[in-house]
Amino acid sequence: MSKYLKIMITALLLSLVAESPLPAQPPDDGETPGTAPIALVEEAYLAHRKGDYDEAIKAYSRIIQRRGLTRRERAISYLLRGEAKRDSKKLDESILDFTRALRQWPNYPQAHYFRGRVYEQQGKMVEAYADIARAAQLEPSRDSYQTALALLKKRMAEAGLKVQNEARPPEPTAPELPSEDR
Repeated sequence: MSKYLKIMITALLLSLVAESPLPAQPPDDGETPGTAPIALVEEAYLAHRKGDYDEAIKAYSRIIQRRGLTRRERAISYLLRGEAKRDSKKLDESILDFTRALRQWPNYPQAHYFRGRVYEQQGKMVEAYADIARAAQLEPSRDSYQTALALLKKRMAEAGLKVQNEARPPEPTAPELPSEDR
């Protein structure tokens, strides 16, 4: 599991736990043990870390379905579920989750970056370039984005693909989401 993923899970935990009772206290909003936000995030994180991606995906889905999440919290949850799907080799599904994250938070650099990396895995270099370049634009100080972009440009050149205008990269394109997401 990447360092970034651990940081994102910690951030999600902190944002959700501020609204949740401590585990030793009885929930006062009708939640049962194991359904409090902190428990769901911990369950998802542990399953993902152990490589039980299907269980992690289910747990992240339970988080996403919760009422009261902010758009940012929902975007982070989609991103984390997308990571679990990517790790389980469900690449098309992970792209959809990264796109869902971007629908919640359009300028979410990590969602652009991760979607771009999956596009790159699929050999969709132009789409990958657009997303990774957008992440680098949104967060220019993040070295990993700049490095990934440079390596992608090199791979594209080796494949005979040329970036038309590096100063103005193409807009990222999102796949069509299923009707239940519209």
